[in-house]
Amino acid sequence: MALGQKVAGDADLRDFGLCVLSDRPDKHVIGMNMNIVQHPNGLPKMIAIRNNILQYRTERTLLYETDTDHGSSGAAVFNDAWELVALHHFGEPFLERKDENGNPIPTNVNEGVRISAIYRHLSDRLASLDGERRDLLRAALDLSKTALAQTGGKRLSPPHPSADAQESLVIGEEGVMASEAGGNEIKVTIPIEVSVRVGGSYATTASIVPAPAPQKTLARAAEKISVDEDYSNRDGYDPRFVHGVTFPLPTPVGKLAKQIAPLRAGEQNAEAGELKYEHFSIKMNKAKKMALFTATNIDGKSFLNVDRSTGEVTDGAEGETWYGDPRISASFFIDQTFYSGWSNLFDRGHLTRRMDPDWGSKEEAERANADTYHFTNCTPQHFRFNESTKFWQGAEQYVLENGAIAEETANRICVFQGPIFDDKVDLWADDVQIPSSFFKVIAWKGKNGVKSVGLVVDQRQLLSEQRKGGIPPKPPAFVDVSQWRVAITEIERRAGLDFGDQVRSADTFETKDQPVVGEARPAIPVKSESDLLPRNL
Repeated sequence: MALGQKVAGDADLRDFGLCVLSDRPDKHVIGMNMNIVQHPNGLPKMIAIRNNILQYRTERTLLYETDTDHGSSGAAVFNDAWELVALHHFGEPFLERKDENGNPIPTNVNEGVRISAIYRHLSDRLASLDGERRDLLRAALDLSKTALAQTGGKRLSPPHPSADAQESLVIGEEGVMASEAGGNEIKVTIPIEVSVRVGGSYATTASIVPAPAPQKTLARAAEKISVDEDYSNRDGYDPRFVHGVTFPLPTPVGKLAKQIAPLRAGEQNAEAGELKYEHFSIKMNKAKKMALFTATNIDGKSFLNVDRSTGEVTDGAEGETWYGDPRISASFFIDQTFYSGWSNLFDRGHLTRRMDPDWGSKEEAERANADTYHFTNCTPQHFRFNESTKFWQGAEQYVLENGAIAEETANRICVFQGPIFDDKVDLWADDVQIPSSFFKVIAWKGKNGVKSVGLVVDQRQLLSEQRKGGIPPKPPAFVDVSQWRVAITEIERRAGLDFGDQVRSADTFETKDQPVVGEARPAIPVKSESDLLPRNL
């Protein structure tokens, strides 16, 4: 099979570039996004992107949700870093009916043939070829190794071909053809035709012509908190941080277990989805584009000071710049585009507070502070939220001062927090569901043993007030955000998480003669610091 005759146009085959073939096994992870570039039924190029999840895998195939149409067989399937991982094959499982774990594959997913399987098949064919065909195929198969060697072992996406390896293979719908590439740079100009289809008809077709890039000028460096981009030095959350006890990461349960966003292919234990930062970790909800939870180790000896009358930090540098995390697809978290568009209501709200992980050496503390400014640690919080939840904001320090004081080495706590979604009451901002509530669970070892406390704060009554002209109006008299101490089992029910027996059994919540809130569930309103903890802890 070969490329057909040119139909029209002056383009040369060399102008179209190439996709490097690789048998590297770490190019895809269950749960990651897949993208397909296709020409269904011979129509103009269409690109299926976003919300196209890799669901199953076999030795030969990848099974994904990505929408395709008839005539798309042979289309290139890319991972979320735009590395070629498969060729589209069929609209349902065909070559394999069971996944890599031996479980039946449902019929509502598309099938693609893995590039690694194609690579191995072509490698096996080398010995049967002769002369120019064998040399061409060998050069193509070796191109990925050459490109990787050029970068000192670091992957590029797409990898840059070497100057010496000028011939490779391009695999298309009709088979294999020869192409040329050279130099150590790839420049791609993409004219894009976008078709929007509603139902069975096409609603709009528009050509997008890239605007010329603005002229760049030199400027002095701005003072800002900078993230250390070498993420290999992050330790993440330590379940054994509190001496003599283990507080594990929460476990999403039920439907939520399927919403854990995986890390990019190639990251360590990518399918588990744990983003490790300095002294804290995060797992993301790929459907909500926010954290399922954050888990933070806090060392009270170097905990930054919080003014308990206001809940505000009295020292420490504030960051103005927020960062994406290259270890996870940007489609799994909301970014500055959202916060700019909804600045009339929301601030970029920390989950793990910027001062909580700031302990250890000066280098570690600064890295931890900067790490809290990742969009993965950010949730839409009403602009009055922080000023209206002073007891919530100061809960960690109050527990440190009044609970975790059993001994010199025990002044440590673990904090879990995250959004609580409720489809019955939550409001929406564009395609983003705004969490009405947030939870916080604090666990420690006090003088009377292992203890934990659960808190919930509700921002619903704030959401009717908008910020106009960039300046918040004076606070209305009714702003008194509900802050509750609740049973950890209740937080587990509402958040869809399992905190483990150790945290549950250590709960300090008392239900006797307590008021109720919401669905007749026991809760204690927090009106003062002393409400955060029962006495004699």
